[in-house]
Amino acid sequence: MKKYIIFICIVLLSMQIQTATAHSGKPKYHIIIDSDGAIDDMRAITMFLAYDDVQVLGITGSQGSVQPYSAAMKITSLLSDFHHQGIPVGVGKTVNSDLPEWNDFSESIHWGGNIPDRSIQFPKAIDLMNKIVEDYSEKIILIALGGLTNYAEWLKNKPENIQKIERIIWYNDKDIEQGFNYQIDKNSFDFIKTLNIPIQIVSNTRSDLICDTTFLNNLQNVNTIYSKQIVSVHKQVQASEKRLHDNLQLWDDLLPLFLSCPIIFNTNEQKDNITYVFLEKQIPKAFITEMITTLLISGTETNNRVFHEFPVDTMLYKKSVAKIQTRTIEDFGLIEWKAIVMTNEIHGHTGIYSIIGAKMGIRACEYFNVGINNLNVISFAGKKPPLSCFNDGIQISTGATIGQGLIEISDTIYTIPTAIFEFHHQRIKIKLKESIAQKMQEDIKKGVQLYNFSEQYWLYIEELAIQYWANYDRYDIFEIEKL
Repeated sequence: MKKYIIFICIVLLSMQIQTATAHSGKPKYHIIIDSDGAIDDMRAITMFLAYDDVQVLGITGSQGSVQPYSAAMKITSLLSDFHHQGIPVGVGKTVNSDLPEWNDFSESIHWGGNIPDRSIQFPKAIDLMNKIVEDYSEKIILIALGGLTNYAEWLKNKPENIQKIERIIWYNDKDIEQGFNYQIDKNSFDFIKTLNIPIQIVSNTRSDLICDTTFLNNLQNVNTIYSKQIVSVHKQVQASEKRLHDNLQLWDDLLPLFLSCPIIFNTNEQKDNITYVFLEKQIPKAFITEMITTLLISGTETNNRVFHEFPVDTMLYKKSVAKIQTRTIEDFGLIEWKAIVMTNEIHGHTGIYSIIGAKMGIRACEYFNVGINNLNVISFAGKKPPLSCFNDGIQISTGATIGQGLIEISDTIYTIPTAIFEFHHQRIKIKLKESIAQKMQEDIKKGVQLYNFSEQYWLYIEELAIQYWANYDRYDIFEIEKL
């Protein structure tokens, strides 16, 4: 009977994740992640970034599998590949502990293709966390994928921050003192234990949870940037199944799974402020893999308020748009497709500047890894068409609408589409590349000269706009400057 109930719960939870909104405007969980640079950390961080109900506020590197600076470099490389450069990264202090025997293995794995310059300077972990919690209205969950050094140092430095923490979720062995993450820095755990912060210690108590070729083959079939990244990183591991078994078990991966699906975990063992968490033994590995894949998908689904699923049947679209649909969704994703479709409908015609605005807004949300209604925007496109059409695309793609009070139309006007985006003490300026802006202006001027705002002019503009929609990659056409 118990197995039957668990099976029903898995099915319901799977449906819940699949129908969730992508990076919803009001995420349920607000987290800081600390990582010691092991390969299972890479998988866990990727899952947290993908999970639609999580807002990752910052990630810090600590000593464990690698040195703190090396961990921070790996994290930065991963975020760069996902285009989530707006998630801040900090580095913790080194501790008096030997690096483990698998240090060379961990160091050899590149988490991303964009390797940062070794001269990069990271903020101190405690300074970064202080900045994150400043004026932040939500309680924060501390995710610990390695030792507890950074969190202990932070709370010693500013004990008042204890009030801002909802709980700590930490991966370690069920027998705490035997766990590597405890042995890295025993004193930090002993200190944090005295603070009466709820601690949930997640452990892998099974031998069948392995990131083996079967697991990776399942991810290979999931068409998201997050699953593809995990598969790509693990292709670096040239090893036998035995080595995979010894080094690539699902350890830290269980933390995002626990946060998203706590019902499949046993949480009955408690002592003082500590809860010991482990997967129910009856849960088949195939279901665990399925839950991980649905979680990885959730962050790439459209954020719908009216539609159950955003319509993509080509029969519903005009022929000129249907013609580009399949390739454009494959190239730029369903989230951008939806933003531009909705922009064109609301804007009243398929326009060039409005499409550029939608692409820019999606890029800004992606930079900070946030959903709609989270960004404050200043637009420098004024209130006069055609340049001001840019504002409609910005509003639809970000949710920073006039009605929400999240957008300001500056009196300063730039002839090149430009906007400032702000999220929790961070500001960036995104500007269309001058060469693209010049081409747009020349194309529009040519249309005016040929058709003088006749009906033929609007058909000409629509044809151009569709070309820009299908051919302009949001990663190539903008310049991003941190302010």
